[in-house]
Amino acid sequence: MNILYVVSRPLEINTSSSIRNRATILGLVENGNNVDVFTTEPDKRHSAYDATLTVEGVSTTYIHLDGTQKAARLARRFKFLNPIKHWVYRWMSQNEIYDNLKGIVNYTDQVDLSIKKYDAIISSSDPKSSHLFVDKLLDRQGSYFNGCWIQIWGDPFLSDITRQSKSNAKAIKDEEERLLMRADRIIYVSSLTLMSQREVYSKSAFKMTFLPIPYMEQKHYENRDLNGVKTVELVYCGDYNRAVRDIRPLYDAVITMEGVHLTICGGSDMPMENCEKVTVLGRVPYKKVTELEEKADILIHLSNLHGTQIPGKIYQYSGTNKPILFILDGETDKLKSQFKLYNRFIFTDNNCRSIVDTIRLAIKDKQSFYPVPEFEKHLIAQKLISGVKDE
Repeated sequence: MNILYVVSRPLEINTSSSIRNRATILGLVENGNNVDVFTTEPDKRHSAYDATLTVEGVSTTYIHLDGTQKAARLARRFKFLNPIKHWVYRWMSQNEIYDNLKGIVNYTDQVDLSIKKYDAIISSSDPKSSHLFVDKLLDRQGSYFNGCWIQIWGDPFLSDITRQSKSNAKAIKDEEERLLMRADRIIYVSSLTLMSQREVYSKSAFKMTFLPIPYMEQKHYENRDLNGVKTVELVYCGDYNRAVRDIRPLYDAVITMEGVHLTICGGSDMPMENCEKVTVLGRVPYKKVTELEEKADILIHLSNLHGTQIPGKIYQYSGTNKPILFILDGETDKLKSQFKLYNRFIFTDNNCRSIVDTIRLAIKDKQSFYPVPEFEKHLIAQKLISGVKDE
């Protein structure tokens, strides 16, 4: 099967959505599909740039964007321009519907559907401009395309909890509904989001389904017996902006415990202090994340404060045989109900006392853990395009 995979943020920018897209693309290739990737050119000066995330075995078209992206590249090169860049981003978040990569829609002529026949076009957020590109592509060349347009929504549009401004909610809802109406298939990576979206956009509900995020690969480590270990190593890798996730109870819990050390890596607008029991890193390359994961005794997953979305890190952790401490927050009952089905996670509420007690129990526990087979990338990719040629 020939597939065009559109994602406006390049895979080389190390984000949770990039890891998800990379795993999905590799899963499609593993299933014998030919995949062309259409994306924007990565800026090597970007703080999250990671060349190792380039996907081998696929044909990738990189588009060089001007406008806002040109200004951002200049700001990364000349640091004194950073205040201007931040002001522009704030203004866009309050006044624009789409992200700062929406300029990709000006390059639909770089894809010729009259020459390259695709069975499926997959657009994957985030960013949402990935969907807008395919929308404009089909406006201009739709007569040449007889395949299936599949939209993967990492986060919904209107109810995306990372959206800072609510002033343009009506316009965003209208645009989200318009995009959903045009899709042939709509994929959500959270079953809770799926249920919510079916209620809000009932006209497109019959096209909506849930597929979990695939992990990159299964990893079987030599886990230590934690009884008698001098220091138990905990690792949390992920962003923790204060409006989205509350990491403070975990931090406070660890500093009260003997024989426990926590490493935190990820972006945040909430400064956390390094101390004897907690090492705080910023964003680190994907290779460093895997090294921290390998050395960890317990992996930490931190749920969102509200909303229906589930941080993608839980799926990547699920490819390992490490114990995973699942810190519940937000929709706690629904989250626990969904994930306890896999008999894989150690649950705790997001408060200091519960975290301390659960970590102590996890240290004493002799239970063995295994990767979750339902999240393997070849299986997810197979379900993603199942029956496309029959439609």
